[in-house]
Amino acid sequence: MYNEGLKINFIRNYTQSINTANVATTVFTAFEPHEEAWGADLCTKSTEELQPVIDEIVGLRSKSQWMSLTILKEYVKWCITMNVPGACDGMLRITAVGLDKVRKQMVTSPLHLQRYLNEVFDPEGDETIDNLYRCYYWMAFSGIREEDTLSITASDVDFMDMSIRYGENCVPLYRESLPAFHNAVELSGFLYKHPNYAKEIRRDRVPGDTIMRGVRATTKTMSIRSMLSHRSAAALQDGKTKQQLSFYRVWMSGLFYRMYERERAGIPVDFSDAAVDFMSGRTYVVKGRVKLEHKQNKIEKDYMEDYQRWKLAFLM
Repeated sequence: MYNEGLKINFIRNYTQSINTANVATTVFTAFEPHEEAWGADLCTKSTEELQPVIDEIVGLRSKSQWMSLTILKEYVKWCITMNVPGACDGMLRITAVGLDKVRKQMVTSPLHLQRYLNEVFDPEGDETIDNLYRCYYWMAFSGIREEDTLSITASDVDFMDMSIRYGENCVPLYRESLPAFHNAVELSGFLYKHPNYAKEIRRDRVPGDTIMRGVRATTKTMSIRSMLSHRSAAALQDGKTKQQLSFYRVWMSGLFYRMYERERAGIPVDFSDAAVDFMSGRTYVVKGRVKLEHKQNKIEKDYMEDYQRWKLAFLM
């Protein structure tokens, strides 16, 4: 590695993960011939000088391209902070194909999700059934599986503890979601707006204690998906929003948001629990424990790659 001492110092400060350290070593080693030709560290080069090298090196390593880009950007940021002579923001201005799609389909924080919900749905204070659609996305962001959303009850929502407890699970309740959840838990009916009605009318909700119950028959996941797809497409077409979210993409966004909060607190990034949760309840045609562990490791690596891409799209 060019400037080996500097880069090793960075790696030691950047990660405790052997896998991440190996990826960093690999990408720095691949950069070495170019740095030798420049006679300078990559942290001192401009975007114009770096972009073709990035396209060559990172593009050939598609399985770890997002992690490689993240490491390179973090390295340059670290060099600038450490006042390395000549360090500049050239690497920080590098663009990568595919990030626009991430920005369109995912969110970066509870505030970002709330902005999207405000673009697509009625305000919470209007007390329409849109409150349920908001809660549906909030439950996704909090980490609740889609198949569990329809069984969450009013008693599962703990406003004092800011959490939702169901079965053996406990997920966070975010401040921005409180107005929608209060309405979903406390309202006995929803206002109904119709262009042919002179006044808005209130319709009673169907009996029960689940927060996703509406004003008609039992709510079904497929009907919610259909409604949300329609509303999202209409808002996109009308120019009200630039995003098009799905339950799974919002769920992933919440997972990555919480992982990033942990990472900022100095806790190593670890998607093993998420991989185990993903595999639970699913059937895999594999032979032996080793093969099953390989499948889990593959899922963990996929989460890590998607996480690095999410960070590049929103945070770097």
